[in-house]
Amino acid sequence: MLLLPLAALAACGQGEAAGEKDPCAAISTIIAARAEAEPFTSLRGEERMLGDSPLPDAWESNATFDDSACRVSVMRGFFGGDTNIHIYTCDLFEAGTMDKDADGKLAEAAYEGAVGTVKACLGNAWTFAADTEDSQYEVYGKTVFKPVEPEEQVGDFIADPLYVEMHYAGFGGGRNSTPGWLVTLQAQKQTKAD
Repeated sequence: MLLLPLAALAACGQGEAAGEKDPCAAISTIIAARAEAEPFTSLRGEERMLGDSPLPDAWESNATFDDSACRVSVMRGFFGGDTNIHIYTCDLFEAGTMDKDADGKLAEAAYEGAVGTVKACLGNAWTFAADTEDSQYEVYGKTVFKPVEPEEQVGDFIADPLYVEMHYAGFGGGRNSTPGWLVTLQAQKQTKAD
């Protein structure tokens, strides 16, 4: 089971003003839910809907990060059927294409703020690596966090355990993207398929 170092958790509440949310408590909740037998089950809220029909294996989350809209989902039988990928995603910032530069500054601030928070909360138990290149986006940044202690690999690939990503896609650019800015936090856990 992955636990945040006690020193990092103890530092989380320091300096917290009345009424403010503790971001390290939110990260701790995400990491604990990632370690559940069926990852992120405790974070599932109402089923996500497409019109009047529930989407399979998709829920709104009952836990947020930075007061953002968050979701839980499962991709079952991924890559040939031997792996399930459990996903917790929060949209931290979204903006269209009307003011690319001004919105870009806000997106960058949201990205850098989330990366800094996650680094501070995870402490030395996790490593991180940043990437700034993706040919599908005009602007891109992704910081991936991985536990120092390697996890058991399930399936033929490794999903990123936790990351913060920022991208800008113009009209006609980016995979499955709406044009504009998007900053997300995502945690993933692979399990053997049912």
